[in-house]
Amino acid sequence: MKLNTALLLLLAPPALSDRVDDYIDQLSLEEKIKYLGGNGMGNYPDDGEYVGTVLATDHAGIPALLYNDGPQGFRDDARPGTSTALPSGLNVAATWSTEAATLWGDVLGAEFFDKGSNVMLGPGMNVARVPRNGRNFEYMSGEDPSLGAGLVPSVIKASQSHKILANAKHFVNNNQETNRGEMSSQVDERTRFEMYYPPFQAAIDAGVGSFMCSYNKINHVYSCENPETLVDDLKGAMGFEGYVMSDWGATHSASLLQGLDQEMADADFMNFDNLKDAPVDAIDASVRRILKPFVDVGAFDLTDDEQAARSIYNNVTSDEHFEAARSISVESHVMLKNTDSVLPLGRDFFTGENTVAVIGSQGDDNCIGGGGSGRVDAAWKPTPLATLKATAEDAAYGADSDKIKYLDDDSSLEDQIELASNSDLCLFFLQTSSGEGSDRDNLNLNADGKVAEVASHCAKSVAVVSAPGAVLMPWADSVDSVLLNFMPGVASAFATVDILVGDEEPTGRLPITMPLIENQEGMTLEQFPGVDGNMNSTYTETWGFGYRYYHLHQEEPRFWFGAGLGYSSFEVTKISWGDSNVKVSIKNTGDVDSTAVPQLYLGAPSGCDLPLWALKGFDKLLVKAGESANVEFALDEKDVSKWDVDARDWAMCGGEWSARVGFSAQLVDDETIATKTI
Repeated sequence: MKLNTALLLLLAPPALSDRVDDYIDQLSLEEKIKYLGGNGMGNYPDDGEYVGTVLATDHAGIPALLYNDGPQGFRDDARPGTSTALPSGLNVAATWSTEAATLWGDVLGAEFFDKGSNVMLGPGMNVARVPRNGRNFEYMSGEDPSLGAGLVPSVIKASQSHKILANAKHFVNNNQETNRGEMSSQVDERTRFEMYYPPFQAAIDAGVGSFMCSYNKINHVYSCENPETLVDDLKGAMGFEGYVMSDWGATHSASLLQGLDQEMADADFMNFDNLKDAPVDAIDASVRRILKPFVDVGAFDLTDDEQAARSIYNNVTSDEHFEAARSISVESHVMLKNTDSVLPLGRDFFTGENTVAVIGSQGDDNCIGGGGSGRVDAAWKPTPLATLKATAEDAAYGADSDKIKYLDDDSSLEDQIELASNSDLCLFFLQTSSGEGSDRDNLNLNADGKVAEVASHCAKSVAVVSAPGAVLMPWADSVDSVLLNFMPGVASAFATVDILVGDEEPTGRLPITMPLIENQEGMTLEQFPGVDGNMNSTYTETWGFGYRYYHLHQEEPRFWFGAGLGYSSFEVTKISWGDSNVKVSIKNTGDVDSTAVPQLYLGAPSGCDLPLWALKGFDKLLVKAGESANVEFALDEKDVSKWDVDARDWAMCGGEWSARVGFSAQLVDDETIATKTI
């Protein structure tokens, strides 16, 4: 790309704002450049710890820009427990619910506002290409761009309604943590637009104010100085008018003319000495991009009372936010197996002589979130064991909590078998976690080696799994029921017990595929983690990862993307194409009211080089027992198009398109399929 082309895009201002232009007119060149680089971490207020700052320009009436982690809640290491440890972004993906996404974004926005920040460094929305990626738990797309694109707008709108900016991250192809500061994601333009950009495009369409470029390189050029992805793609074809900040320490040059608007957290490169001779129009354009979103969301128009009430020292937790975390956690619990309707137990299970074995340290020291910038420390953390005992001791039932026995991970196989043999129910609590900066070594769960043998001695058995992404479950055939709750947040124990006793139905569905074996998708070292020099990771699979891989290679995973059980069953009774939608009727064929999550998958004509089946829509609704419901999935031209590299635009793919609606990505024999020639 020639520099003059880049400049034309960079200098094109967002929709003009007289107020923003007035701000810029009051700034000296040095003050303008101040906005292109941060003032460090932890220096505002004097003893505070916002992770990024741009100090106020008092004479122009511009407040300080105060940035803070993160994507699961306000991270306050100096004051742990003063914000709500919400379920993770992957949990939001597991809800398949725009209402849950709205609630999550609303709590995030409210707490960031009350903590005095005006930039929330989230949500994360990268598509999960690599099952072992250490940050998959942060991202609300799961393994499918349409799932992320369907949920992201709700979070952006809800959080920004609180007069703060959301931040779409990490742009782009930051799909692994291994060697993230040097590795290069070798990915072609069409794959970027079709598989990795849609959630980011949805954020743009929802009015997100800021983007964060990532640590990695894309095709050998660092993300934060990559004019192809930042200028041509993001600010050009995708139409983003807000500003791009770097990830912390991800800047390698004064990259103003390559599409970076602001370096965080310090101005090591984007400073006065390096930029004083840069084109003034380019400087003004970036400052305008930075200031305008704050004006748009009302961040610069706080009342005196609002401003006085906001402080990083506030404890912003509340019963209301705890209950919101509980609700989201309930909605993101995925029941993957339920032999002989073992669940729900019913509260009366605890009123008789039933005894319960709680096995696994996760039962008494539960992992509620991942590590790194997405970590939030909870003020208190109710555990499954304590919550079960409290439920048993509920005054309305008066059961004996001593009938609930516990063994941790270090207990012997013999002790576990003895306890299991003398119990009416075994509850296995299993977990693994991950965090920023490294990928998982494998997909194993902690201390799951004894489950299969111990479960054979149980009258009934349920496994409850907490995990930051895909995991192996070699014992799945040995237990009666499996509940997966990902990184479930501070209220997870309450949510889990709600589901175990039947106060709530598990309505989550898998946002990622659960494989049978390690690397079932057969990624080569060249694909992950990458080889040659600085770890070049090649995306030669293009769209062929996740459930699309299993379709293409006709393989069966352990559990399919989109899968999940409730307490009833559903069938599709009718499906048809409309002018710009697909209409479907579903029926609850069971005898209890239950929540359905119908999913629309489209199959492209041969010759389009598109996935055999690709998710294009979803819904979540309660259907009464024995009754039917009609659902419409709206479609636009992009849904039946592919990215045309020559035209730099979407091009409809003509021919016969197929539509199927199911309750997971699994292909079912004799299912009803509707076709339409386009």
